[in-house]
Amino acid sequence: MTKQIKLFTRLFLATLLLLSSCKKDDYSFGDVITPSKPALNISVVGKDATHPYGDGSGSILLSVTADHAFNYKVDFGDGQPAKIATSNEFAYQYKHTGNKQFTITVTAAGKAGVSSVNTADLTVYRAFTPDPGLVTMLTNNSSKKWRVDKDAPGHLGVSDAAVFTPAWWAAAPNEKAGLGIYDDVYTFTAAGNVFSHKTNNDLFGKKEYLVDFDPTLTGTGDYTLTGPKAADYTETFGYDGSATEEFITFSNKGHLGMYLGVHKYQVLERTDTHMSLRCLQAPGAWYVKLIAIQ
Repeated sequence: MTKQIKLFTRLFLATLLLLSSCKKDDYSFGDVITPSKPALNISVVGKDATHPYGDGSGSILLSVTADHAFNYKVDFGDGQPAKIATSNEFAYQYKHTGNKQFTITVTAAGKAGVSSVNTADLTVYRAFTPDPGLVTMLTNNSSKKWRVDKDAPGHLGVSDAAVFTPAWWAAAPNEKAGLGIYDDVYTFTAAGNVFSHKTNNDLFGKKEYLVDFDPTLTGTGDYTLTGPKAADYTETFGYDGSATEEFITFSNKGHLGMYLGVHKYQVLERTDTHMSLRCLQAPGAWYVKLIAIQ
């Protein structure tokens, strides 16, 4: 009998322990408080009275303050993916060239996904020094003329933006003869970075973009614009890039090859007498090959 009582007692105590261990956990968040509107403190690196938009590095420092915030999401306004961090300090470098205005958007997130947002505008200057070899190739350190290399296979083309060869279409030699592209002459002058485009009063490109020259145009597709609105013009050009990429940029209507409304061209290959370039425009990447002329 005594043994039975001891066994019953042990079973009873074990049951109590099991029941106590199964007590429902408390998963409540506590009070959910929306973070205060984030205060943004932005410093453009190198900014002073002489350099109002910075020292040319394109770099900024951002400090965010918001009560009850657990993390911060920062969109720096340049089309790059937003940065997310629990830290409220951010260092960022833009990749544009020249002066450009951006809108920074900061989201402060708190408990249970509640958040608050604030924005700030700033203008940042970024300088770019091109490889001297690119300058020499393009301008001969003085002035140099180029035209579309119409005799070369693939002197014009298009592909998906993810590849770097004209996989969708590559022009056969002289395929666009008589359309107003092969007689164009592009002159690059080193002094003042001057670009002159001799059009012979005709320009070939996509009609939907040639409205930059003739706003009365309607429709889409390949088109040759003729007459005074396709006259010769002169503007400035520049350089952009990084340690692994080189670009030629134009200030207004400047372009190379077909007119696609684009004014930034990546240099894929270059020698003293030839260069292969591409630009990005829907539906993908467009290509042009140039040859130096006298």
